[in-house]
Amino acid sequence: MIDGFDDITLHRFAFHIMAMILLGCLALLPRASHAHTLVIEGLAEPPLKWSRFGKPQGIDVDILTEVLREMGIDDYVFRFVDSGRRLLRNAETGESDIVMSLSRNDTREKYLLYPAESHISLDWRFAVRAADRDYIHYDTLDDLAPYRIGAAAGYSYTPAFWESDLDIITVARNDLLIPMLLENRVDVVPVNYLTTVYSAVQKGWRNKIAFLPHPLRRARYYNPFSRASVYPDKALFLRRYDEIIREMREDGRLEAIVAHYIGPNRIEGAHQSLTGPQTSTQ
Repeated sequence: MIDGFDDITLHRFAFHIMAMILLGCLALLPRASHAHTLVIEGLAEPPLKWSRFGKPQGIDVDILTEVLREMGIDDYVFRFVDSGRRLLRNAETGESDIVMSLSRNDTREKYLLYPAESHISLDWRFAVRAADRDYIHYDTLDDLAPYRIGAAAGYSYTPAFWESDLDIITVARNDLLIPMLLENRVDVVPVNYLTTVYSAVQKGWRNKIAFLPHPLRRARYYNPFSRASVYPDKALFLRRYDEIIREMREDGRLEAIVAHYIGPNRIEGAHQSLTGPQTSTQ
């Protein structure tokens, strides 16, 4: 006994001190994955992704929701931004963790970690006013030299497109392109075929636009991780993501999600190849 404290009291006191030290050490350890809200960002592009009455929906949203359900992750949020530039800037700085539906290029690889599996493959085509479909032809970019071309900042299209001598009028948002076309402010616009057809049907101007026959490009789309993100275990997350996407492709869940929004064979038969095997090792 020391100064009025018996051995039992001293042992209890020592136990409490050690417990406090242990708790302090635990507080300094990295937080578990689920303690960090996973921030998933994208542009509003129906039927791929958009928000209706505050509820995220779309092909990309449903695919990611199913993947996260399989992973047992329920702490996540979908956010939509108003421009491609802001979307990429947020990914570059780590303000977002995952970006929905981006194609790959060398510049983006510097600040994004891509999974091996893409979840969808889409055509980019040139749209024109329906009245011009018999007058504007496209086999090479040089064929478009006489026309005013609209394009959205932050979209990759192809290097040859941006490096060409075409009369390109750049706007901040992709959703401005078709209105500009219909208002006769431009003559040709490169657009995502699936999202443009879906939007045109919904807005009632499908018969006002036409698509030039040859795609500008056909691109695989991924849901990449921001390299600057502080979300724990990104490499482990991406490995599990790839496994689940392959499972969803094999058991038909990917196809079912697409069909829910556009119906089987709804858009010129393109839907059948949207979710085919898209593994990449680039």
